Amino acid sequence: MYRDTRVYGVLGKAVILECGTTLPDVYIWSFTKPGTEAIKAVVLDLGKGPRIQKLAETLGRLSIISNSASVSIEQLPVAAHGLYTCQAFYDMPGEPVVYYYYVHLTVRVPVSKPYLLMSDVSPVEGSTMWMSCNLENGTGPIRYVWQHETRSGNISAFAQGNTGVINVTDVNRNHTGWYRFGPDIPQIDVTPYSITERGYSALERETVSLLCQAQSNPASQYVWFYNNSQIYTGPQLTITKILRMHTGDYACLAQNTYLNTRSRKTISLTVYYPPDGSPSCSVEPALNHTSLRLLCSWPGGFPSPSLHWTGQLKQLGQNEVDTEQQTNPLTNTAILLPPEGLASNNSLFTCMGSHLALKQPTECSTRTYIPTAEPVCFAYVTNSKQYLMLSCSWDGGAPKALVWWEGPGEQGKGGQQNSNILILRYGTARNGKPYTCYAKHPLLVQTKTCRLTLEAPQLLTRSRVVSVYEGSDVQLTCNLRDNYLPVSEITWFNNQGVDVRDTSKYALLRTSAWANLTVRDTKQTQDSGEYRCTTSNAVGGTDINVTLVGTLCHPM
Repeated sequence: MYRDTRVYGVLGKAVILECGTTLPDVYIWSFTKPGTEAIKAVVLDLGKGPRIQKLAETLGRLSIISNSASVSIEQLPVAAHGLYTCQAFYDMPGEPVVYYYYVHLTVRVPVSKPYLLMSDVSPVEGSTMWMSCNLENGTGPIRYVWQHETRSGNISAFAQGNTGVINVTDVNRNHTGWYRFGPDIPQIDVTPYSITERGYSALERETVSLLCQAQSNPASQYVWFYNNSQIYTGPQLTITKILRMHTGDYACLAQNTYLNTRSRKTISLTVYYPPDGSPSCSVEPALNHTSLRLLCSWPGGFPSPSLHWTGQLKQLGQNEVDTEQQTNPLTNTAILLPPEGLASNNSLFTCMGSHLALKQPTECSTRTYIPTAEPVCFAYVTNSKQYLMLSCSWDGGAPKALVWWEGPGEQGKGGQQNSNILILRYGTARNGKPYTCYAKHPLLVQTKTCRLTLEAPQLLTRSRVVSVYEGSDVQLTCNLRDNYLPVSEITWFNNQGVDVRDTSKYALLRTSAWANLTVRDTKQTQDSGEYRCTTSNAVGGTDINVTLVGTLCHPM
C-alpha cells in the first residue's frame, strides 16, 4: 500500500509526520533532500524500540510519539524541507505486509519586515523610475498590492502581481502622493503549535491562541470566523479550556479599510480528547478451551487510543503470539496465546492504553489461573418430581472452565442440556450406570472428571419373619440402605394390602431413612400374614416383605 501526503510547517515551529494509525512491528523513516535522490535513514525501529540516527540532528528536534510510528519535529529549520518516507512492516498471518508512507514536508518562512526602495524619491516629470517592495524573509508565492493616495486623499489601486517591483514610465505630477502595499495573505500562528497533515491540533481543556498577522500599510483590521460564522474582532483569538465541540475551520479576514482591500486565510483545527475512564481487560477461552484470548478495549476518544499488551506474554516467541485484527484495532485489541505457551499458572497480563491527550498511560490487568478445588457433582429432583437434574461445578479459575456431561445410552450428548446441568425426565435415569462430568481449563492439558452412579433405593429389615403372641404388640422394621438420591416417603402396607396410617391398631415411627410399624394387640387370625414396606426415587422403586406369625399362647 502506498500513501502520498503533503505537510506544511513553519520555520521554528513544530510538525508531526504520521506513519499509519497503528504501531507497526518494524518501521524505518528516511529523508531525501530536494534535488537529490539519496535516501538516508532518520529513525529505525526493528522491533526493539526506535533508534534516532545522527542525520536527525540537522532536521530539528526530532522525537517519536509514544506508542506510534509518527515523528514529531520541533524547532523546524529550513533544512528539514524535503521528502520523508516511512516503511511500515506488519507481521500478519501468512506473510508480512508492507506500507509505504510518502510525506512531502514544506518548511515555510513567514513574511517579515517589509521595506520600500525607490530609484528616485524626487523624479523629474517625464522621467522613468521604479519602486521595489522588499522583504527580509518570506516563502513564496507572495502577492503584492500597490495603492496610490493623492494629495486630496483619494485612494486607488495602482498595481498588483507576484513581483514586488513596479516601473513608472513618463512620470508626471499626478503621480505625486503616498504609495502603499498590502495586506498580504494573513499568517495564522497557533499556540500551542501542533500541526498534522489534516491541519492544526489541540488537546481538550488546554488554552489555544490563534494570532492573525497580515502586512499592510496602514495596519490591517481583523475579523475571525468559525465555520463561516463571525465570532471575534481583533488579531488574537483565545479559547480557554478548548472542548471537542470547538473542532472546525477558523478563518481570519484581514482588511485595509483605507484601501477597501481584504484577504483571508482559513485553517482547520482538530481538538483531541481521550476516551472516558481506562481500558477494560478480560480473558476468554479459545480453540475449544485449548488456548487463551486476551481482550482489551477502550472505546471513545479522538484520535483512537493506542493499546498494547505487556506482561508474561513477553516470554513467548514473536511467532507464538497471534494479534488478531479487529474492526478497530486501536480501541479493541485481542491476542491469541497458543497451547504451547500456557504452562504457567497464575499469570498476570497488562494492557497499556495511551492517548495524545493524556500525559500518562493508563492500564488494566487480567490474571489467568486454574481453579483450586476439584469438580463437584450432585443430583437433585425438582419439586414436581418431573425431572432429575445432574449438576456439575468447577468454581474459580480464570477464564471459567468448560464442563459437560456424558451418560449411558447417549444421555448428555444431544439431549436436554443447559450449560453444566444435565436434565433427565423423572424415572429415566439408568440404574447403576455412571454419569460423568468432564471439566476442561485452557491452562491444563488433562481433562478433570467427576462421576455419579445413580441407584434405585434398597431396603433392609431386622427380620423377614417375625413371631408374636396373641394380645402382644410387635414392631416391624424397615431401613433404607445408604443411597445417593433422596427417596419418597417409606410406606407400609398391612396384610390386607392397605396403606397403613396411625390408628388405634397401628403406630408408625418414621424418618427419611427408616420407618417402623407397630401392630398393637395382635390377633392370630386377623393380623398374621405378609406386610410390605416400599419406597422409590428418581431411578426406580423397591419393596421388602415381612411375615408376621401370630401364636395363641405363651410357652410354659
